Amino acid sequence: MRLDEVDPGKTVRVLSIEGGRGVRKKLSDLGILPGEVIKVVRSAPLFGPLMVSGRNGTFFIGRGMAKKVVVEEVI
Repeated sequence: MRLDEVDPGKTVRVLSIEGGRGVRKKLSDLGILPGEVIKVVRSAPLFGPLMVSGRNGTFFIGRGMAKKVVVEEVI
């Protein structure tokens, strides 16, 4: 599943990032790396950004970038 498909309140583990070096660098700077556990706090309606919480704090990520993050739900 992709990060942009995760419902608010769910916690997920990052499996991989599908994108070029620039995308991987931006996500890495936010702490979104394979193996990291993050939580989707809020999802803006339609095509708005996601509010995500992780080890490096809480931040917004656009849907286009979120589509490049492959995750699995943590139970």
